[in-house]
Amino acid sequence: MKKKLLTLSLFLIFLGTSFAQKIEITPQFGYQVGAKYNFYNGYLKLTDSEQYGVTINLPINNYGLQADVFWVMQNADVRIKDRFEFIRETELSKISVNHFQFGFIQVWQNQDLQPFAGLSGGFTVFSPDDSSYNSSTKFTIGMTGGMKYFFSDAIGIRLQTQLLMPIDWGGVYIYPGGSSVSVGGSVLQLTFSAGLILALGN
Repeated sequence: MKKKLLTLSLFLIFLGTSFAQKIEITPQFGYQVGAKYNFYNGYLKLTDSEQYGVTINLPINNYGLQADVFWVMQNADVRIKDRFEFIRETELSKISVNHFQFGFIQVWQNQDLQPFAGLSGGFTVFSPDDSSYNSSTKFTIGMTGGMKYFFSDAIGIRLQTQLLMPIDWGGVYIYPGGSSVSVGGSVLQLTFSAGLILALGN
């Protein structure tokens, strides 16, 4: 996974420096709010956690429209509460969640403080640490909003919030007491993050 991420990042940087006047690379760190999916006799929960990643922006036109490509990762716990099988909320496994998104943002560039908003689509990979549970990949849509502030032509700061919505989550299948319970549906994952913008090119 790490080799694939590095290859993807290098490829995007190469494209940006080859075809765009300027490319913005933003390593970021933040907080991802947990998510819960209710099923007929309980719920499955993904806990709150820190998250980190990188965003790459490429200009599309002279009116502030930019391509927005990002990867973010969180390491959380998956917990279940089943009224018939579990008296208390029980941890099933630790899980790595990787979001890969491709989209656009509109940046309002007529002032030092540059607000932006955008939409994206991509996929999310849920990878439980416990090998008895299956990994899964789900289509994900996202919305983002925030602001950029540049201290110079090359250095800036980015503050943002994102709403990521994996469709038909259900990546962990539970077999309590010999009976199977599988869950599915969309979950909402809200993130808050900050990052240092490194702008390359003219």
